[in-house]
Amino acid sequence: MLPVHNHSVVITHPSRYRWLLAIVFIGATYSLGTYYRADESVTSVEPAIPYVDVAEPSSTPVQDTESDDTSAVFVSSPSSGDFYIPFKLSETWRDRGSPLAYQEPPIECLESMFNSGADCEGWRPDQPMDVVWSWVNSTDRAWRYAHAIIEHSVSGKPGKPNIDYNAPIAHLQNLDELRYSMRSVLQHFQPYVRQFNLMASDFATPDEFRTDVGLSEKHRLGQLPQWLDRSLAVADWHDGVVGLSVHHHGRFFDPYQDTTFNSFGIESQLRNLRGVSDVFVYLNDDMYFLRDLHPADFYTSTYGLVFRFDPNLQVPPKLDTRPSRGEWQPLRESNVLLSKRFGASNRPYTAHMAKAMSVSLLQEAYACFPEAFTRTALRPMRDVHRTDPGDLHTAFLLPQFTIERHREALLWSWAVGRMGGDDDGWDNDDAWTALGGERDEDIHVGGLHRITLNENVVSRSLRRAGYERPGATEYVFSSADGYPYYDLRKGGKGYPDLATEDLCTIKRDECFPSDLTSASGAFMHLAFMSPSCGDCVINRLVQRSGQAGLSEFLPSADREIIPASRGETVVTLPTVAQWEDGQFALTDVLSSATTPTIRVRDFVLRLLARYRFVLGNSPSEFVFLQGAGSAKKGVARLPADSDIAFACMNDDIRGDGRQVADILRGWQSERWPVAAQWEAL
Repeated sequence: MLPVHNHSVVITHPSRYRWLLAIVFIGATYSLGTYYRADESVTSVEPAIPYVDVAEPSSTPVQDTESDDTSAVFVSSPSSGDFYIPFKLSETWRDRGSPLAYQEPPIECLESMFNSGADCEGWRPDQPMDVVWSWVNSTDRAWRYAHAIIEHSVSGKPGKPNIDYNAPIAHLQNLDELRYSMRSVLQHFQPYVRQFNLMASDFATPDEFRTDVGLSEKHRLGQLPQWLDRSLAVADWHDGVVGLSVHHHGRFFDPYQDTTFNSFGIESQLRNLRGVSDVFVYLNDDMYFLRDLHPADFYTSTYGLVFRFDPNLQVPPKLDTRPSRGEWQPLRESNVLLSKRFGASNRPYTAHMAKAMSVSLLQEAYACFPEAFTRTALRPMRDVHRTDPGDLHTAFLLPQFTIERHREALLWSWAVGRMGGDDDGWDNDDAWTALGGERDEDIHVGGLHRITLNENVVSRSLRRAGYERPGATEYVFSSADGYPYYDLRKGGKGYPDLATEDLCTIKRDECFPSDLTSASGAFMHLAFMSPSCGDCVINRLVQRSGQAGLSEFLPSADREIIPASRGETVVTLPTVAQWEDGQFALTDVLSSATTPTIRVRDFVLRLLARYRFVLGNSPSEFVFLQGAGSAKKGVARLPADSDIAFACMNDDIRGDGRQVADILRGWQSERWPVAAQWEAL
């Protein structure tokens, strides 16, 4: 029998079927027919995944977070507190709308910014941005079961896996970090946030739900934090004006095979999130905000994305032949890809704290490296032992990709857009003269006096654009001053001091050899074949642009080209995995547009705006939680009156972690005692 109470249905079976789930249907009584007729008998089937108990239904049901179906289903496990929402895997990310559009400044604004370094007045973008979390709850029995099955399959071991639902898993303990990470952002950043977004796991639907309830093999059980308020409809998960949206992996992965436990794979799919602001802040669930922060700590229309690196810790452009567990082989793998595309170089490690990201730039990176992104997404576990090819490290690749695309745009703008002919013609003498060089003498570059990051200039520029100063970030290098890795390429450990008198030298024979006969060839030589030459040419053109702006890079205002075809307007340089495969001539790049002509200068201005960035430093703390002792010392380094802005409490617990859990939970609850409005009381 299927007794109906308050539009809910309880699946009742003999006690030997105690693992069956409680099902709650949302909506009117007629919605029950969506899955089965009330007079149909239900045949019990031994469950495929024994992780939940039969129970009385929730009196206040929760709707499907990702479905417009009014007969959404809520599935709960009252014995553990875990609850899930079924969804159809066929409802892919393509069916769920688009990310919020990138806000491009008006061309008049870009002209002021890049030609003279003047402030853009009269235009202000919408400032609220989204925050995105990745999340792991290894105490969930469904998660444990799927993890054991997939780990056993990947290992290739014979027989069946031994599933220990209580064994600790290093780096994957659930210490309630997500709840307090969200509280920390609400406390210190809420006025600037539009929506919180949580990426969560999903699992195959047990066989009994395919027969008893009418769910198909296409349905997945989407995981949710057990502390969410089930008495609220998901549409009502808000704290003030900040909404909370859950994105299950099966809803945005492309491609998607099964439950994934590969954090690199999850991050590789950030580009597919829908309904998310183009610029967003990304955190792992063990990261916290400790001070009041402002949008300028992450992004402004004036300076672009804010990136934080450790220039003393550099990633080499080659794989480790004997990789160890962790993130370093994916870091190296990513730099190998970057080096094939932009030229070999060490690149600085991305600081392990909240990161500014862009959906449109992630999509562009995917267009360059689709095989690497897809390969990473299809690996259910971290691929730590292979040497070639390995996982992609998206959080490292994106900022490096942005910086290198900006460098590429600068050199292309000058060599092809400004100095080259419509037929890709090139004149070495004209180029040398444009750099201020004498015929047979090298050009010594140094003593650049720029005001881009002068404290008063930064304050004025941000204020006129409608921003507050950063709450806890010092800007140390701006894309408006060129390329930040010149010293790193030479083996240095920091960013260039442009005021240095002997910054670099442009050698004519090396940088402008006599066999250069095309503008695109000159560009590729400077950008990729002799990158130190390209770096120094950038420094020289920045110098000749004066105290601010990038005027010496820009094509003439009256230069136009007729595209070969009418169609979608080109907005980037070639998206190829290796630079040798790109066609960089003017007519090849600007081959299509919706208009009869393309103003080359406008294309360049938009290109430079797309990749603008600033490097910043913020006080932060990275705590290894290995045992009770390290946990006590770690939280002691984070007093409430500290100037530290970001913290990461990294789970490296070995063995019994109950003491660590008690210490961390005590610190979290004392630091952020105010519950979000979507939390259950």
